[in-house]
Amino acid sequence: MKYSQLNQAAIVNALRGQTLRVPNLYTIFRSWPKPEVQLNRHHEHIKPIVDQGVDRMAVTYPLISRRKKDDIARLASLWYPQASKPHIETLALYTTWLVCWDDAVDANEGDLAGDFARAERWRRQTLQMVREALAIDENGTHEAEDGDPINGVFRDFGSQFCVTALVDQRRLLHDDIRLFIESCAIEQELRLADRIPDFESYMKMRIGTVGGRMLCSLVPYATQERLSAAVASAPEIYQMWTQELRTDCVINAVAAIMEPGMTLEEVVVELEHRMRLAVQEFNDAADKLLKMTESNKELQQTIGRYIDGCRTVVTGTLEFTTTSINVYKA
Repeated sequence: MKYSQLNQAAIVNALRGQTLRVPNLYTIFRSWPKPEVQLNRHHEHIKPIVDQGVDRMAVTYPLISRRKKDDIARLASLWYPQASKPHIETLALYTTWLVCWDDAVDANEGDLAGDFARAERWRRQTLQMVREALAIDENGTHEAEDGDPINGVFRDFGSQFCVTALVDQRRLLHDDIRLFIESCAIEQELRLADRIPDFESYMKMRIGTVGGRMLCSLVPYATQERLSAAVASAPEIYQMWTQELRTDCVINAVAAIMEPGMTLEEVVVELEHRMRLAVQEFNDAADKLLKMTESNKELQQTIGRYIDGCRTVVTGTLEFTTTSINVYKA
């Protein structure tokens, strides 16, 4: 991993007194699905499901009770507006787990934030639980439940998800969760060491911690339209994922892109340029994938809905972060 030319103290000093002016990011996604008209119609229905999950976790993790004010149900409804009632119920559980699991090692909230060894044990415990909850080893033996309420919410999600999700879908989600958790470990290690990676190293790590691959891998579950193995493994799918994730996390890269002598305004201009480039490269990969399937209109329409589902993950996140009191941090 390469590191920034500036250390944390130098970046803080360079930014002190400057005002961060965020441009209108909606213009970058003008051609993508509009989140304000894409909210899942079952939003109100899933609020009690989320609240019950948060209450359950808050018994052991009291600070998590604050998440009830964040309207996690709205976040799930923005990410998956196309999901049917039973499927958005399941996805609401997943979203609740994702937000609250991250709180355990968050730098500002979690009781594991300053203890890397304990956090590593927590991550290993989580990965084992995820493997069991998603029935990855279909004939394997399961350990007794650990009683942790955050893990319990994921187990509830897994039991519902596995009803219709085939083993390849479950394995894909498991692998993407593993990437997310391993990337979170790298992020915590860097933070505790006061190290800041350079832009490309940061993006590689942040692509994992933002959780976008997990969210995109759940789009076929939300739409109930399974992608064939040939399509799912196409390089264009990976290209779309990579650029989708870059659009999600470029704006957080202020510290990573700072160089000696750069003003904050110059940093923001560069970040906006890179975000626009990521959107264009996503669109190019999507267009290529659609062109490859133009001889099969039904398949092309399915892929089109999948592509828009991935786009909605981005625009939904943007809508949530710009309209909520507490910004979602994956």
